[in-house]
Amino acid sequence: MMHSLKISLLHLVLLVGRQGAVSAFMPSTSSASAIHKSIPLSMSTSSDSEGDNRRGFLTKVLGGAALTGLVANGIAVQGPSPYEPAVGSLKGKLVVITGGNTGLGLESAKRLAAGGATVVLTSRNVAKGARAVDSVKSYVMEKNGQGNDNIYTLPLDLCNLESVKAFPDILRNSEAFKSTQHIDVVLNNAGVMAVPDLQLTKDGYEKTFQSNHLGHFALTAGLIPLLNANGSRIVNVSSMAYLIASKGLDMTNLNGELEYKPWDAYGRSKLENILFTKELQNRADAAGKKITVVALHPGTVRTDLPRYMMGGEDKFVSMQDATPSNVDMLKAAPAFYFTKSVERGANSQVFLSALQGGNDVKGKFFINMKENDLLPAALDMDKAKELWKVSEEMSGIKFEL
Repeated sequence: MMHSLKISLLHLVLLVGRQGAVSAFMPSTSSASAIHKSIPLSMSTSSDSEGDNRRGFLTKVLGGAALTGLVANGIAVQGPSPYEPAVGSLKGKLVVITGGNTGLGLESAKRLAAGGATVVLTSRNVAKGARAVDSVKSYVMEKNGQGNDNIYTLPLDLCNLESVKAFPDILRNSEAFKSTQHIDVVLNNAGVMAVPDLQLTKDGYEKTFQSNHLGHFALTAGLIPLLNANGSRIVNVSSMAYLIASKGLDMTNLNGELEYKPWDAYGRSKLENILFTKELQNRADAAGKKITVVALHPGTVRTDLPRYMMGGEDKFVSMQDATPSNVDMLKAAPAFYFTKSVERGANSQVFLSALQGGNDVKGKFFINMKENDLLPAALDMDKAKELWKVSEEMSGIKFEL
């Protein structure tokens, strides 16, 4: 409904015309209630000239209101300016980022590396991972005037539990880990959205479920022994799309066993991210572990995430590889207003991965770097415990703290 309202406002501005909208938006001290009182409820008894004047005034007011709404919406959608950790503030910290070769993962890697962190980008594709490393290093050099050579890429396929289970040893034996001897931050960033039909992974699980939840559950379990015992953080990229599953998590349809719908699957997976965050925080606290777990909504961001709505993996060209033409940019222009840039979309995960907020962020959900309340479905701890148990069974991993 909100999306429809935004489109309607846009249409209103176009219908009213720029001149009317701008003139109505000129400086005025009138309050909203005063404007409301000044708009005639009926113009049928007015003279033609008076009616024309009133209609002109009404047109300007509506145009101004629409323009104000569009501007306000643009500010709300875009969020605050990109957050950048202070140079050197993350020196000696090891950050592991899933899906770090493009989109929010790559942007997070750049800014965290600029802050001095040692960064490990995971990628299914070795060549893309290597290009991402070069991109991060170039960014840091340009940003800081000095390099950060502690940027690495390691292979990981969340849709292959064999790969997930092998990753902790691969990391432990890497140059990245040798330099720090512990992980400070795990940024569970990778994911898929709106896979058009039921697709099963190598392990026999629905692709959205394993990519967005189960793979990260198993990965995090394997990385627990490598975390910094003096304090570490796990950052889970969720989404307000959890509201799609606002009636609660249906444990009988985790893999689309009963019915598969692309957006339902995505909404469930984002709810699972939050329930996993809550339950992991509770268990870490009970075990006396200095682990902070937090979830976030990045916003609707211009990334590679909608690849399945654009022809799937085979036909989709990654933003990392694409060089859009002027025509491509023109076609995409309307979407730019209702979406965030990657730089702004990465704000919350960069902020949280930079260890901001201290213990106050434990188990919480963030939007635009601020805590946000959750609906009951995301606070159902009985369901969170049930999901944990089922995830252990499906992954074949006992998640111990």
